[in-house]
Amino acid sequence: MKDMNTISKCLLTVIATTVTIAGCIYAGKVEYEDEVLSGMSAEKYQYIHDSLGHRASQEDVIKEYITNQKYYDSKFY
Repeated sequence: MKDMNTISKCLLTVIATTVTIAGCIYAGKVEYEDEVLSGMSAEKYQYIHDSLGHRASQEDVIKEYITNQKYYDSKFY
């Protein structure tokens, strides 16, 4: 019986650690995306979104912008 309690404690510790790390990674990703979007004008965002198509997500727009940042920063909107 004591072995099951030890296994349960270890399992709960692993699960809690995994959830905490995943939460930190997700929060960092959201913060990064927010920072990229706040540095981008609405016209630039709309231009990239329209060029990708109406089904493009914010993440798609951010990836495209980061990949070709020099190009999009050099355009006039």
